[in-house]
Amino acid sequence: MKSYTTKKFRAKTPTVVALGCFDGVHRGHTAVINEAVRIARERSLPCAIFTFREPPKNYFVPNAAPLITDYREKRRLMRTLGVDIFVCIPFDGEIGSLSPEEFFEDILLERLCATHLVCGFNYSFGKSGRGDTVLMRRLCNEKRIGLTCVESVTDGEITVSSSAIRQAVENGDMELAERYLGRPFSICAPIVGGQKLARKLGFPTLNQILDKNTLIPRHGVYVTKITVGKKVMFGITNVGVRPTVSDHTLCAESHIFDFEGDLYGKTVRVEFLKYLRPETEFPSIEALTEQVKLDIADAKNFISETK
Repeated sequence: MKSYTTKKFRAKTPTVVALGCFDGVHRGHTAVINEAVRIARERSLPCAIFTFREPPKNYFVPNAAPLITDYREKRRLMRTLGVDIFVCIPFDGEIGSLSPEEFFEDILLERLCATHLVCGFNYSFGKSGRGDTVLMRRLCNEKRIGLTCVESVTDGEITVSSSAIRQAVENGDMELAERYLGRPFSICAPIVGGQKLARKLGFPTLNQILDKNTLIPRHGVYVTKITVGKKVMFGITNVGVRPTVSDHTLCAESHIFDFEGDLYGKTVRVEFLKYLRPETEFPSIEALTEQVKLDIADAKNFISETK
């Protein structure tokens, strides 16, 4: 898959293009992407994605929509879906100033050589989001470009959306977030050094510093699935600032069951399966130790029941 991160991209052949922010690459997004891939395969054309590194609203109000997936994770997911060309650029004043018509001509026709476009039912484009699917269809008809607008994906009476996923994750409802995403919510970050206090207590942990621009789960302890390379393991993860040990760095601290090894510097994916309890300041290290033992038992019971 070819990836482009600046506006200096240009397709060399006609393409089928999927349009959207795709933050989270959730079930609604995959419906759009899968349709674009299907059409591209039918026509023996490459499937291209045009998206932004962050939701455009974050350009105007920083961190207005914390990222569900960062660039690396979004790229990985696109590859698994069969995308051939991944254009993921920053949203800035230059691209934000393009009128809908200029965006259509300059980006979609000139740069991406689009012969067919696929987007969601509520897609907007151009300066101030003035372009909608009605205008897109008119522009496509004028240029004899195909257009497929994919309807919303619902879960019961709820429309699957990035905002619904953010709310579920911030509430610690990981089962609901997984239903909307089509996979567990995860973080992916390098392992950094810590105080090594947990190792002395018999519970060695991995520490990952959390980016405040990304979506942070509700502070507390979770059952997690942890992937290192091709190896998949289970454990518990505390998200928060570890008040009992007076360390106020926002991080994810994971204990992997039955694992020994040095992972410092390696990038590890942590998938959140179930919220166990809130982050708590304990009166002593001994009290914390006893609670961790209970957390491990609860997590192992959950894992055995869901296998």
